[in-house]
Amino acid sequence: MKVSVITISFNNAAGLRRTIESVIAQDYIDYEYIVIDGGSTDGSKDIIEQYANHINYWVSEPDKGVYNAMNKGIAIANGEYLHFLNSGDIYASTNVLSSVFAKPFTEPLLRGCQICDYGNRTERWENLGNRPVTVYDMFVNTMLHQATFIRKDMFQKYGLYDEILKIVSDWKFFFQAILGGEQTAFVDTDVVVFEMDGISTNKSHGEQHLAERKQVITELMSANLLPDYERLKTLENNVYIIEFVKKNSLAGLVFKILNRMYKLLGINK
Repeated sequence: MKVSVITISFNNAAGLRRTIESVIAQDYIDYEYIVIDGGSTDGSKDIIEQYANHINYWVSEPDKGVYNAMNKGIAIANGEYLHFLNSGDIYASTNVLSSVFAKPFTEPLLRGCQICDYGNRTERWENLGNRPVTVYDMFVNTMLHQATFIRKDMFQKYGLYDEILKIVSDWKFFFQAILGGEQTAFVDTDVVVFEMDGISTNKSHGEQHLAERKQVITELMSANLLPDYERLKTLENNVYIIEFVKKNSLAGLVFKILNRMYKLLGINK
């Protein structure tokens, strides 16, 4: 079997129905569908039962959070690649799976595009685009989980999602894979319409998001390597200043004078 589609859900009956219908509408047949519900009390179980003949495996029981539910799905999955399509999110068209798997891949991570739904507008994100993904990409950014297909053996190699983390465990997994030298392939296909109101994109969780990222970076990156990446990030964030100085002769002169003064006064030491 080529791909396992995994949907996790909790008390999102309307969104779950949309997601299920987008999966079963695919014109591709070499897939299985797994639904992991966290014991919803809003009628979600009734919806799952309504579509049960289209679902290879489902369960509705309490879990320990988003990543625990995903790990349950991974344990059940039989596909070569796994794709996580959470309740409320839908495939961008009926031929997503047939387009992505129109040709064979050797890469373990397949990056498609994501349509971000803000309610009153949409944006297309290219999931780091048609180029190699680097460690620095993961340091400052991430691969889009809902638009990325993951070969199942990667979870055997790097482990399941870290259930201690509540927001960034998928980013940690991708970070580990890129640090491990895994290759990715860019597939220029719109994969998912993603609702931009989940926990990972909710601004109210901003402090926890940053704290978890810092925790993961400290865990994965050596102490003598981290300062170089921080310095590179600072330079990238301030590149507009460098470009302005290069293009403006007066600004360049002022910059040189200030730099000379700083050296004379020992400020830059």
